[in-house]
Amino acid sequence: MHRFANRRSGIRMAVANALIATLLAGCSGLALPTFGANSAENSESVHEQTIAEAEAAVFAQPGDAALRAHLGTTYLAVGRFHSAATSLADAVTLGDESPATALRLALALTGSGREAEAAALLFERAEDLPTADLGLALALAGEVEPAIRTMESAIRFGESSVALRQNLALAYALAGRWREARLLAAVDVPAGEVAKRMERWATIAFNPSATQRLAMVLKLPLD
Repeated sequence: MHRFANRRSGIRMAVANALIATLLAGCSGLALPTFGANSAENSESVHEQTIAEAEAAVFAQPGDAALRAHLGTTYLAVGRFHSAATSLADAVTLGDESPATALRLALALTGSGREAEAAALLFERAEDLPTADLGLALALAGEVEPAIRTMESAIRFGESSVALRQNLALAYALAGRWREARLLAAVDVPAGEVAKRMERWATIAFNPSATQRLAMVLKLPLD
């Protein structure tokens, strides 16, 4: 029985870690995966159980940086940005220097309304992060023009991917450069879906709350 309980716990941890793995994979794929439940009620129950298990693991081994990072990832995946920022910052303090943790911490700081801290972290770790991830995270942290310059420069020097193009297109939208946003979005988005994409980006761009903008990009429920 203990072996199977550990297996279930391991599966939940793996799925929770996968939640953030695709967060910045391009705006056409930013929806957070579910934990595998079929209904909202069941999904919420599994979220709560996964968080409880991650919290228990940290309580049992408070000095384990990986467990702190996992807990922060789990919080981030369900929009608990303040808790995510605390746990991920603790992981860094305990020695986690991974780019993934730095990126997630920056997102959590942005979601907590601490955009200046998020931007400072992103600039500090810029060389470690994929350009598409860095660019979108900077834009969401309020550093839209540096984000645009970073992604445009990468494209000029031959870097090209759907994620990079669509994250740059969203950054254009956040900057109010709607013609450029539409033209670049249309490179990867079917013609019949471009208008819908632009409408969604307009909703994000005109929302004054950094917390809500991030939640909308990650397709999390808004309170």
